[in-house]
Amino acid sequence: MDPDVSPVADRIFDLLAQLGADYVRYVPWFPYPKVGVAELDPPSGGAASWDFADIEPQLRRFMRATSGHPVVPNFSTQPTWMFSPSSYSYPANPTSVDWGYPRGTAGQYPNTTQLVADYYGRLLSWLIKGHLIDEFGVVHYNLGETYNITLWEVFNEVESEHSFSPPLYTSMYDAVVKSIRSAVSPHEIDFVGLALATRDVDWIEYFLDPLNHDPSALPINYISFHFYASCSSRTDPSSYEEFFPAADSFFLEAQAIAALRDTKSPHTKLSCDELGVILPNDNDANAPPFPRVYWNAAGALYAYVFGHLVTYGYDILGESQLAGVPAVPEWGIVDAQYPSVSLVNWTNGDGNARFWTLDLLIKHFAAGDNFVKSSVNIPPESVFCADLPVSIGVASLYCADSSAVINDIQFAAYGTPQGECTKYTRGACDAPNATQYIKEQCIGKNSCSVVSYPTFGDPCYGTEKRLVIQATCSGGAGGNGLPGEKEEVYAQGVVDGKTGAKKVLLVNKKSTVSCVNLPGANGAISYTIDQKTEDGPARKDQLSSEQITLDPFAVSVIYLN
Repeated sequence: MDPDVSPVADRIFDLLAQLGADYVRYVPWFPYPKVGVAELDPPSGGAASWDFADIEPQLRRFMRATSGHPVVPNFSTQPTWMFSPSSYSYPANPTSVDWGYPRGTAGQYPNTTQLVADYYGRLLSWLIKGHLIDEFGVVHYNLGETYNITLWEVFNEVESEHSFSPPLYTSMYDAVVKSIRSAVSPHEIDFVGLALATRDVDWIEYFLDPLNHDPSALPINYISFHFYASCSSRTDPSSYEEFFPAADSFFLEAQAIAALRDTKSPHTKLSCDELGVILPNDNDANAPPFPRVYWNAAGALYAYVFGHLVTYGYDILGESQLAGVPAVPEWGIVDAQYPSVSLVNWTNGDGNARFWTLDLLIKHFAAGDNFVKSSVNIPPESVFCADLPVSIGVASLYCADSSAVINDIQFAAYGTPQGECTKYTRGACDAPNATQYIKEQCIGKNSCSVVSYPTFGDPCYGTEKRLVIQATCSGGAGGNGLPGEKEEVYAQGVVDGKTGAKKVLLVNKKSTVSCVNLPGANGAISYTIDQKTEDGPARKDQLSSEQITLDPFAVSVIYLN
């Protein structure tokens, strides 16, 4: 929490500086009110409570480490007294967690929106211009550092705080934008709206409509939202394979959001500024430790999402978060803060495989690169299966011959089926309508896709479910199912926008070793993050074969000759 106390802070901020990333996001959020809220008490007796003593140490180090790069600050927590005038307590210790700090309801008091807008205007005046004028006309001078902030995100995961609705949030967003612009003029600043956890289309559609905004708060520069995968086991590496079907489901949402943007506000940019994994029971003090390969799996997920979202036209992809950590009381960290989401080794400050995967992508891909249509050829099977191991996602079937059709669904189940392709059996939890629905959707078609939830409802609430489909195609050429047991490696071809160099991003989605044949790879140079690189940067190799072997959850960039 306090970089002046933590023995690993210097190393972490050095790593951040070396990374050289643009649009790194800084969010001191609500569990630590004294670190993220600059006016914790309402003005009283002719005095305001503005206090940056616990805010400045982290912020100063962050801004220095990202100097020369655009950043996305977001002081996401509003002073609670603006929503709840009679109950706004907070811990005196800045390192103590208060998960219940945000209290009160948006819209309950008529002056809340103006109070919040004025607060952010003063806050940005302090950060950018070096002073603020409080509610009593007293000038407070920032004797520390001022910052060239050109992008500001307004609030964080608002659908879970203060009972916001899309209209209430949009109205307060507009007021904050106008207040900040007025306070920092003539300094120019753009804004990011929403930062949704749930990617709720109703929220996004409302916010993207310019008619729902105060015209003086336009244009809508950016919208943002978040995505975290998870899995059924904290400690079993094979369960980490579940990250990728979860991402496949997320991609449908991401494409729908991009299409909505194109319709409602075509010039608005898209940011998915929290991407990661949260393992089960992550903040439980008694949660078992996870194996080191987890960092590779989570890094592989980020590379997989990166390859897809770039092709959908996304502008910012933020890997969350720099420093998650278990409880370390001797460093002033008394509560765990999502250790599985960390980019660094909290014992020494070195980057883990998640960090070095991000470093790999920054070094080898850039704006202007051309991401070309790519695929991995999987030999078709006469009997093939789609096996979705998570409750929410998409299962797809494809016939290899374009003139063939799916002619039989031999098995289909959503619930807790057991076994593997050609050997499935039904479990105790089994949606009764799955087989008939899938037959209606797929038979007679060359390909089909089935969304698991809410299509089949929830046959066993609280239990992780699985969708499996076993099928055949006409004509004898067979087909494939996705996700499938043989869908091991993701590949994305890229042409360098400056040099024309051809490069391929490879991601092993499996907890076992995978092999892929890449034409032209003999003699090529590869840069790889895998278990062998541990807490270090990518390993450079010259390939001696077109067959490439990838360790579990490895990520590699291949430069073809």
